[in-house]
Amino acid sequence: MARVRALLKQLREMLEKNQEHRFVRDIDAALAGNDTTLWAFLTSNELWGGTGSIADQGCGPSRDTRRPLEQLMVELGREQIALERINPRTQTWTSVFEKWHAQDI
Repeated sequence: MARVRALLKQLREMLEKNQEHRFVRDIDAALAGNDTTLWAFLTSNELWGGTGSIADQGCGPSRDTRRPLEQLMVELGREQIALERINPRTQTWTSVFEKWHAQDI
């Protein structure tokens, strides 16, 4: 759980740096809550969903700002998969980000 919290804090810092304030507020609320609140966010569509989610929208359209976010999401996704605490889209996003990185997309 400590590793997941640390990755989520890194994600928060990255989003704050890129002025994605709505996402930062959501992560702050998750980190301030108990484990149930944290896992609810980590398995949410807000994080791993489709249009408008952090996985989809993240740090905007620039590849330069998205690439580090995608790499961090892969780390977070792999941790969640190992712990078997995932959203139905966690595996898909994690695989897509890994593929994009391998193909330098």
